[in-house]
Amino acid sequence: MNAPGDFYVEDGRCITCGAPHDAAPALMAWTDDNSHCFFRRQPSTKEEVEQAIQAVRCSEVCALRYAGNDPDILRRLKEAGMGDQCDATLKKSGPAAPSA
Repeated sequence: MNAPGDFYVEDGRCITCGAPHDAAPALMAWTDDNSHCFFRRQPSTKEEVEQAIQAVRCSEVCALRYAGNDPDILRRLKEAGMGDQCDATLKKSGPAAPSA
């Protein structure tokens, strides 16, 4: 039921904690039976991107994920210890460091 886009809730992982809803109330919704959350829409402003990142960070069972490849979002999630919730890996840019 997730809105098409980079942020999503993994099917079957939600424990209805409500924490992502507190972080991103305009982006999150519940299924009709209130048994699972989902991104009802994707963030469209800088502030909403921040809310989506906070929702990923506060998910109690790591059910929220990021499937995009925006280097800033990937970096921020990785720095927050949420790198395993990103489908893409942060690619290093520039030449490799010389080996000693």
